[in-house]
Amino acid sequence: MRSQSCPISSSIINDSEFKVAGFAYVFLLFGYLFSGYLFLVGYVLIDILMRLSPLGKSPVLFFSAIFAKAAKLKYSPRNEAPKRFALTLGSVMLLSIMLAHLYSFDVLAFMITSNLVLLKLLDVVLDYCVGCKLYSYLMLLK
Repeated sequence: MRSQSCPISSSIINDSEFKVAGFAYVFLLFGYLFSGYLFLVGYVLIDILMRLSPLGKSPVLFFSAIFAKAAKLKYSPRNEAPKRFALTLGSVMLLSIMLAHLYSFDVLAFMITSNLVLLKLLDVVLDYCVGCKLYSYLMLLK
């Protein structure tokens, strides 16, 4: 059973689609870093919130699935719970970026965005999800 308050799930996701979506998020966040358009951060936040909703789908994930099929990327099954937890942490960081930008803490917004880009690149390129590791440590404490 899927719970929205606690990121526990027995669902399996295709990690290849999530990695393609991660590249899209990195490009959008780089766009924010170089242009300062807060709309880009807002779009990523809304897209992630759509993925975290009970529907579980978003435009970026939809196009990522199409791209993964067209590029014939290998199906890579993963447990959804750690990725869901990582998305939740990422959405908190995105909200922090937006607040820092709106209150003119531009250096803080730049630092949080750079950190988020680095964490996403670690996940996409090196297959090392920091949020997933944190999730596994939290599950050990339970």
